[in-house]
Amino acid sequence: MDDPHRGIELFNRGLYWEAHEAWEHEWVPDRRGPDSGFYKGLIQVAAGCLHYQRRNRRGAVNKWRSGAGYLRPYMPVYRGVLLSPLVTAVDGFLDAMAGRDWPELQMPTINQE
Repeated sequence: MDDPHRGIELFNRGLYWEAHEAWEHEWVPDRRGPDSGFYKGLIQVAAGCLHYQRRNRRGAVNKWRSGAGYLRPYMPVYRGVLLSPLVTAVDGFLDAMAGRDWPELQMPTINQE
C-alpha cells in the first residue's frame, strides 16, 4: 500500500480511468488514514480529466475543484509527488471552464522528485 507511482505512470499516459483505479486500490484499505486525502485528491483530479475528455463540463469542474481541495493540505510535495504544479494547472482549468466556450486544454502530467 501507499504507492502512488503506478497511478502516476498511467495518468501521465492519459489513462485517467486506469490511474483512478490504481489510486483507489491504495486508498480503499485505509480511507481514514493520513494519506486518505492525498489519494482521494489524485482520484478526483483523474476523474476530472476523464470528464473533460468526454466534454462533461459539470463533471470536470466538480471533480477538479474537489480534487484540488483534497490535495492542497499536502502541498507542495507529498510522498515525492510535486503537487503544486498539478494544483496550479487544475486551478487554471477551473478558470478556463468558467467561460461559455469549450476551452482546449492540455491535460497535466504529474511530476515526481
